[in-house]
Amino acid sequence: MQFGLRIQDIIGLVLAVLIVAILISIILILRENARERRLWREEEYEEEEPEKLRLRRVVSSRKEEEPEHVLRRPRFAAQHKTQKGEEVVAEGVESLEPQETVETVPLEEIRKEEPKEEPKQVVLERALRKLEDLGLDFGTLKPVFSEDTIHFSPLLWEVKEEVKSGRELGDIVIHTVFRSLPGYSADEVVERYRSGDVSVVEKLEARVKTREGRDYLIATMSLTHFQVPELDRHFRQGNLREDEYELLKALKFVDRATKKDFARMVYARIMDED
Repeated sequence: MQFGLRIQDIIGLVLAVLIVAILISIILILRENARERRLWREEEYEEEEPEKLRLRRVVSSRKEEEPEHVLRRPRFAAQHKTQKGEEVVAEGVESLEPQETVETVPLEEIRKEEPKEEPKQVVLERALRKLEDLGLDFGTLKPVFSEDTIHFSPLLWEVKEEVKSGRELGDIVIHTVFRSLPGYSADEVVERYRSGDVSVVEKLEARVKTREGRDYLIATMSLTHFQVPELDRHFRQGNLREDEYELLKALKFVDRATKKDFARMVYARIMDED
């Protein structure tokens, strides 16, 4: 009996061990299967993740580059996509390459666009009437000649040496020099002066020609520094407008008496012994 019980115990123990071993095997198999499924899912995730990241980077880069894209190409026409062919059609895209065009604008068009102003002759006539109303005679107005008004050139000393050596000088010739006006040729500026527009005058030049034909530019007198005290006083008092004052001063500047006085000043400087 004792021996039989021992055999049954051994058989039960073996069965228990087998059952435990089978359970352990089943658990290990299930764990291995679970691990394989997890690895498989991770591999699929790793394959999909680069594609997602790439798409995200492309989208983010497009968002970042969009303002620069708009700045570079500010004007686009609408783009249409067709459903079937997925064909993109761009209409009216402007070229961004610099293009140069040349257009000639006639001088006549420029002159027509100049602001309309009162004719110089009308302003001058009105200014002369104002002088009459003030009891002034334009012909008797005396300009002031000074070192600030007349500029003598270094050629003056050569002319003085010519005189000291006993050579005879020719006449003193006074030249009227005109300003450069945009849109007008030199001949057209002279024509404006002859028609009564004295505002085109810039300066007077005193030249001396010797018997040998040499031409000396002795002195220049600029309208800017030309002074007529009586006109200056009435302008400061408000009796003359600025445009009237400037035209009266220019008219006195080119007056024959003024040119004679200028020539006398130059001749006196030439004959001066100092």
